[in-house]
Amino acid sequence: YGLMAEMVERGVMVEILLTSNDVILGVEGKDHPFETYRAMGVPVALSTDDEGVSRIDLTHEFVRAARTYDLDYANMKAFARNSMTYAFIDGDSLWQDPGAAVAVADCAKEALGAEKPGKVCASFLEGSEKARLQWRLERDFAVFEASWPTHRP
Repeated sequence: YGLMAEMVERGVMVEILLTSNDVILGVEGKDHPFETYRAMGVPVALSTDDEGVSRIDLTHEFVRAARTYDLDYANMKAFARNSMTYAFIDGDSLWQDPGAAVAVADCAKEALGAEKPGKVCASFLEGSEKARLQWRLERDFAVFEASWPTHRP
């Protein structure tokens, strides 16, 4: 628990490979620390081993997580955001507070993922590959949510 508290304090994300942990370690369901990480506030992202070796893709991991832990769309969205937020991509993050999806001041007044952000936000995005990719992810979320209105968070 001390390590998890330190991970939260330092903003360290843990990648969870549910299928791999099951197949290789025999750890699944309630025996997996997945829910403990989440309860402690550790940023979590879903991942998978090499698809060519494991024959499992990321979609499978999201479905497995949703079914095993009764997760909703907002949880899935947070995992996807975490994957990009904590990735080794050049530039500053779009998020001032990643856990709450609060954008940095330069983009805080914009509709996340807007096709044409305001001048200040556009300038920020231009200077950060990571923020540009995060902005694109938010646009993808908006497009998806508009096409599935009953699934909005």
